[in-house]
Amino acid sequence: MSLALGDWVSVRGHEGQVRYFGATGFSEGMWAGIELQAAVGRNDGAVRGVRYFSCAPRHGLFVPASQCVKIDGPSDSGSGAPDLADAWVKVEGADEGAALKAGQESQKVIDYLTAQYPHGATPDKAPALKKERSSGGFFGGRSSSRARVKNQLSQGGDEAYATLLAEIDLPPDYAGPCFESRPTAADAAALLSHVKRHVAASEGSAAASSAAVPHRIAMQLLLWARQHFSNVGNVVDISIAQGRVVVVGDTHGQLADFCWLLRSHGPPTLENVYLINGDVADRGAHAVEIFLLIIAFLLAEPAAMHLNRGNHESLDMNVRGFHEGGGFATEVGAKYDSAMFTLFQDVFNLLPLATRVNSEVLVLHGGLSRTNSATLAQISAIDRRRPIPVAPVNAEDMLFFDLMWADPRAVDGVGLSAVRGAGCATFGPDITRRFCEINRLRMVIRSHEVPKSLSGVQVQHAGRLVTIFSASNYCGRIGNTGGTMLLTPALDYQLMEHWAPTVSELLVMEAEEEAEKAPSTPKENPSEKRKSFSAQANELMRADVLQKMKELVCEHKPALAQFYEQHAGGSDVITRETAIGGLREVVPTPLPWDDFLTELVGDAALLSDEDDAVRFRLFLGRYRVAHEQEGWQADLLSSLHDALTHKDLKSTLAFFDPNEDGVVTYEELVEVLVDHSMGIPEASLKALAATLLGQGQTQLPTSSLLARLHVTYRDVTAEAADAAAEVRQAPEWAEQLLATVARQCALRKRDSEQLFRSFDSNADGVVSYGEFQAAMLRLGGYEVDTLTDEQRASIEQMLLDLAAWVDQRKTGAIKYIDFIDAFRILEEPPDASTEAVPGAIRRRDSESLGLSLISQMMEQLCSLFYQHRWSLQRAFEYFDANGDGVLTPEEFGTALRALSELSKAADPRREAHSPAVYS
Repeated sequence: MSLALGDWVSVRGHEGQVRYFGATGFSEGMWAGIELQAAVGRNDGAVRGVRYFSCAPRHGLFVPASQCVKIDGPSDSGSGAPDLADAWVKVEGADEGAALKAGQESQKVIDYLTAQYPHGATPDKAPALKKERSSGGFFGGRSSSRARVKNQLSQGGDEAYATLLAEIDLPPDYAGPCFESRPTAADAAALLSHVKRHVAASEGSAAASSAAVPHRIAMQLLLWARQHFSNVGNVVDISIAQGRVVVVGDTHGQLADFCWLLRSHGPPTLENVYLINGDVADRGAHAVEIFLLIIAFLLAEPAAMHLNRGNHESLDMNVRGFHEGGGFATEVGAKYDSAMFTLFQDVFNLLPLATRVNSEVLVLHGGLSRTNSATLAQISAIDRRRPIPVAPVNAEDMLFFDLMWADPRAVDGVGLSAVRGAGCATFGPDITRRFCEINRLRMVIRSHEVPKSLSGVQVQHAGRLVTIFSASNYCGRIGNTGGTMLLTPALDYQLMEHWAPTVSELLVMEAEEEAEKAPSTPKENPSEKRKSFSAQANELMRADVLQKMKELVCEHKPALAQFYEQHAGGSDVITRETAIGGLREVVPTPLPWDDFLTELVGDAALLSDEDDAVRFRLFLGRYRVAHEQEGWQADLLSSLHDALTHKDLKSTLAFFDPNEDGVVTYEELVEVLVDHSMGIPEASLKALAATLLGQGQTQLPTSSLLARLHVTYRDVTAEAADAAAEVRQAPEWAEQLLATVARQCALRKRDSEQLFRSFDSNADGVVSYGEFQAAMLRLGGYEVDTLTDEQRASIEQMLLDLAAWVDQRKTGAIKYIDFIDAFRILEEPPDASTEAVPGAIRRRDSESLGLSLISQMMEQLCSLFYQHRWSLQRAFEYFDANGDGVLTPEEFGTALRALSELSKAADPRREAHSPAVYS
């Protein structure tokens, strides 16, 4: 490509200007020096001490000319804005897909527990009241004296809720409307004014998460809503002869958008009918208030306000955190309690699935069925009074699922969504055309996603499909306008866009209008508002996408390591193309990895100034799942260690060496690690086994392996104990004695097993205190015949005291694993460079085979817990009968075993086994 100085180019998704073009001193060929608009480069125009041009730090980048794409000039929206928005939307889709996948796995766990423990009881505990899937418990263990009542709310119906409602009082400072009966239109308007004032007053303060609607009023509104939706069908029909229908798409807790739409289009009336097309819940901070306002207007005039169900009106989405695409459970828990969350779920399970306007326009949230023959009659026959199925098992489930989750695509046919995954479908123009023909529809209106144009509205499939998304500047990030549709009785429509002011700004506008009795200052054009926000949006979106990429790298780290090892040819260096190829191959979410690779990899892992080679081990080493309490690794290892301390010599050796030939082979070690791994990928366990045996070794004497494992355990526990200043040490007088015995054994090439057998005179697999005393008198260099009776008695007592110290569990007999701890025999005779000291072992072994092994093992376990956190939560919830967030150790272990058993069932090569970590 021919480039000239001053040309505008796009490089790896970023815009910049050519400031240098020609040969360089750092590599062969012709290189282009680009000054990027964003600080995502590698230098300031200088490389290895040679300055080719000058620019701000990290705005300079050198690339081969072939990587540059000429453009006419900088885009109005800034560098890479459309690409960033597309990547951000893909990240959002990935979060939703992850929620679906977690829900599918969680359902398997619940089914397993229901079959094994039908009454929610562990084997050693009396049956407890099993909690339903719609129950509470997602609020950090918040306890209540009414917890058991809450667990029975869904089954107890209005009577159970009436019990709770009677206990709730209005706050004394509440100044909003009170409802003795179902609200009127004036009541709903008054509630709207109160909510706006409350939210505006608390913006930016600690009270921002407080409830604008008191608990008692909120519960009463939801109970009335539950009665209302119990009497409507799956498909609601709206007939209008005059006026219009205002179709509102996703609002996701963005109260400012909802209030702005009510102001812009007027309040709900019989001639100004509102249809809210789902996804009010999650992501934003005020979904509770939007729901309650919708319900208030709906109760005041049911024909003027309608609400469809969206995929976020679902437990599996709501229980996730705000940063993972959920947040509604957190919001409800902060403003009310778990009983209210249960009641919200009851209402969600009753919401209609679609609404038909004047018989010819169908409004639904997600999309059309992956079949080409779905009918409105089939939609009407769905059993909707349940959570949205996350793992469809029949045609009805699949239709329900697609109505909530499907997305359109430009080409004919159906497919699976590469962005959402988890079985989500895409449907083409032919599916839309066929559906409209079969059901005699003019068009389908849906929501569910931000249009790629970032305009809030999008017409597709030859005009038969329209997407409406109403949350402007979605999540305060992507700078999109919100959209609505105004639908006339003749089914003509107008597509509207908006950029909502904050609630505080809206109140100021309303106050100015009231004072002047005249229209307020004309609002800024939405496209201009979006343009002015673009620079900030780019920064925010880029940070979100980068964070998600880091999480994905962490989650898929073992598979990425395997991919890179296969392509590195024995080195730890790979090309940039290989690094990107691995990310695209292993991580299912299609993201612009090439645009972010430099930031993901980090400066330390880049081999050259121009980031064309990557040290992949350093790259992957940046990412790990950690536990907030770092000392837990020692606790876990201690439990594994305890499992061995109760075994005699024969059982301890057989633990790793089942054929008792005195040698642990690579295959035997892998089998043990697999049995105790709780689902850690076998490829990672094989790598750990190879590390433990030592480079190039295929087997190791059993005693040597145990010594290495024990040193590993001691290194980690000692590190944890250092913080508490509680390092276990031998009595000072005994240190030299222990060192002497260890030195003699090392010089005679006797390992720990041989030494133990020499102590165990009766060969019963344990060393009694008397046996220990006699052996130490023999091996410790004592000349017994020269001792006085008093001296002999003193030494014998000291040795008995030492035996008691070696016996860490105070069982009265020394087990092999504690014996190793006392002596920790050198594997080779000491040389001039090895000082024989108590507990001596070559530091190189301890570091490379100890801490490395444990850190990898702990990282794998943390990663496993992280990946399955939602299934574990659901399993813990199953046993938490009183809703206080506390489980017994037995219940905790049972829940973990359920996940482990399911993991093994998915891999027929693994035999059922109760891991020692659960003991």
